[in-house]
Amino acid sequence: MKKILALLCISAYMLFSAQDSLKTETKIITKDTKFGLALSGGGAKGFAHIGILKVIDSLGIKVDYITGTSMGGILGGLYGMGYNGEELKKIVYSTDWKRVLSNKIPYNKVNISEKDEYNKYIIEFPVAGGLPTLPSSFIEGQYMSEVLNTLTFPAKHINDFSKLRIPVQLTSSDIVNGGLVMQKKGSLPLAIRSTLAIPAAFAPVYIDGKLLVDGGLDRNFPVQEVKNMGADYIIGGYTGFRLFTKKEIENPMKMIYQTHAFHSVQDYNLQKKMSDILVDFVAPLNNYTTKDFKKYKEIIKIGEQEAKKHIPEFVALADQQRRLGIIYDHKLIEEVKKPTIKFTYSEDNGTPLNNLSEIESIKNVMGLTEGQYYDAKTVNESIDKIFGMRQYEKVYYTYTDSEDGLIMNIFIKRVRAGAFKLALHYDNEQSVGIIVNYTYRNIAHRFRALATIDISERFKARLQFQKFLDNSFRWWISAEGTTYHLKSNDFLLRSSSEFDYDTGSFNSPDYIYRNTNVNTAINYNLVPNAMASLGIEYNTEKINRSTDKLGQVLTGVSSDNKVYQHNNFGIFFKFNQNNLNERYYPTSGNNLQVMTKYYFGDQYKLYNLENVQPYLYEYLNPVTSYYNVPKNLLSITINENFVLPITKRLAIRTNAFLGAHLSSKNTDVRPSSGLDSEEKSPYLFLNQKYNLGGSEYNFSGTNPEFNGLRQKEIPANSFAKLGMDVQYNIYKHLYLTPSFQYGRGSDELSPFKNSTGFYGYGLNLGYESILGPININVSKNNIINFWRVYFSIGFKF
Repeated sequence: MKKILALLCISAYMLFSAQDSLKTETKIITKDTKFGLALSGGGAKGFAHIGILKVIDSLGIKVDYITGTSMGGILGGLYGMGYNGEELKKIVYSTDWKRVLSNKIPYNKVNISEKDEYNKYIIEFPVAGGLPTLPSSFIEGQYMSEVLNTLTFPAKHINDFSKLRIPVQLTSSDIVNGGLVMQKKGSLPLAIRSTLAIPAAFAPVYIDGKLLVDGGLDRNFPVQEVKNMGADYIIGGYTGFRLFTKKEIENPMKMIYQTHAFHSVQDYNLQKKMSDILVDFVAPLNNYTTKDFKKYKEIIKIGEQEAKKHIPEFVALADQQRRLGIIYDHKLIEEVKKPTIKFTYSEDNGTPLNNLSEIESIKNVMGLTEGQYYDAKTVNESIDKIFGMRQYEKVYYTYTDSEDGLIMNIFIKRVRAGAFKLALHYDNEQSVGIIVNYTYRNIAHRFRALATIDISERFKARLQFQKFLDNSFRWWISAEGTTYHLKSNDFLLRSSSEFDYDTGSFNSPDYIYRNTNVNTAINYNLVPNAMASLGIEYNTEKINRSTDKLGQVLTGVSSDNKVYQHNNFGIFFKFNQNNLNERYYPTSGNNLQVMTKYYFGDQYKLYNLENVQPYLYEYLNPVTSYYNVPKNLLSITINENFVLPITKRLAIRTNAFLGAHLSSKNTDVRPSSGLDSEEKSPYLFLNQKYNLGGSEYNFSGTNPEFNGLRQKEIPANSFAKLGMDVQYNIYKHLYLTPSFQYGRGSDELSPFKNSTGFYGYGLNLGYESILGPININVSKNNIINFWRVYFSIGFKF
């Protein structure tokens, strides 16, 4: 028994001795030894570095210097501030990577004056020299800057990275002059932002007059740089390039990738020789790419597994540090709450702004003043207000420390003056089309002008101009002209029929509704998400029969397809408050629209309907024994949509709509068939009615959606509705929404007088795609008692 115990002791001693000398054979560790951490770039694959950081924390290993590139720069910079591995894992899990990798901001952060045009197009082309061009990069990184500024806010007073908890240097590449640039001082979030600026993906960053991009172009694995900082013992994590096989480079994209990978792989082979502990993630992450940000959970898990394979090396290092009295003391840097004593304003390249009016506008919109302390949330919200005006592609800030407080440096990158935008759309009620938009902005004079056309069978066009009148972006004037040529879904029109003498039968022709509206208004932004407008408009509407032109030519019989024409003026007041978090499939917020309009100057013409189609003559003619025309007609519309989040996936959407009219003359009598007299019904022209129907959210506010009806299928003089939708996020961007609605409509001016109640229910399957929202809706109501199916794809005009 004693011999067995002795043998076990000798074996244990030899094992621990071998483990203890694992690295000491080639490198002696003393109390003066400095330990470095070098983390490579690799895009989304860089999440694997969290596995190394968690092992370092769990064993209490002290790190003296850090270098990082791209994702390694993000994690390295934050770790140098004092975040630990587990905290960084939670940050990755909680970050909205979809938003990081786009140029979009939440809908509720877009100024109310810009919501009408936001998120309506698939792609935008900036105009240079009068011609559309490709954007210089896919992602400006506005939200990424906000995330980095928030995470690094406790260290905003530190402009020398050697004074962080752990000294940090981050790699960047000078894209103009070439060469490696090590970020050692300045703004930590800006330095991190520069090291992840993958060319053509993320926009480059100006620092000290140099245009910088991802440091991986020159040094993807900065081991030499951490040695230069003073590190004697180096821990490395590599998630970078690998060379493809001969078979793989038959793919032309991989061939292009390979040409860039050669230099990086050769440099890695040199850098890894200087690493004492190296965790190489290349093979385990072979099935992942640099852009797999959505797979962060899988990548982090692999990183944790791979780091654990090197536990013996990490344990040996930790034991040696403890024996030498080297203490691990890693905690987050504490924020120094200094006041902001000064603001500076510069262009993206560092050139100071010299337009005093523009500076005043930025300052007024931000709403920050000198001498106050502001937390990260307040500062980010003030930056969002500027960005939400959509006059700038990017707005960000840095801090410079001084004895008396902090200097906040605000940088802006103006949008191109002109931009072409494109979108596609289709729905089974109208047609397929291509939406083309040209938008021109003049920031100096604070105006926007745009022209939009829908190239389709159902032609639509819009011209719009708006100009702000003050430096606070509160008062603005607008002028707009729109025209729509749509197939009419009006139930009474479609159900009418006329006798065809050639065939001896009745037929129901299609009708085209054409509406042109020109208006001008003065508007006031109450807050970024609410506005009030007072204006005047001119509206003209026409109905034509859709006739067979070829048949007329062949038979030699012409047919006048004009049916009805009406035009009038209106003075309107509108209030619109919209803080929905998304334009489509919102999960929180509300949109309240209150509108009132006074109509005057009505003129109309009926084209021989009494002889051609008597049924329509009775429907469209105001001068009959059944109608009276109200005098001093005033409409009042209230439309409230409220979205309440219940869980992360479930939201309840409610809608309340009220549309009514007031008039100084809304009653009259006509002879009845009996002894008593009957009241005449008030006659409203088509553009004065509320047109019910459709399953998609209607941003106009005056044409309420209703299940089981086509868009604008039932015109009513007055209408009231309550509705509820239950929106469930099935998976990622896929939504299932059952809905129920109850309404009361009337031919009177009030929806509660001689009204008819009806209800509808339906189910919508929606998907938020790159082409725009895709909806498949089935619905039914008790008026038209059969199921309706509606399908649409793409952004709406």
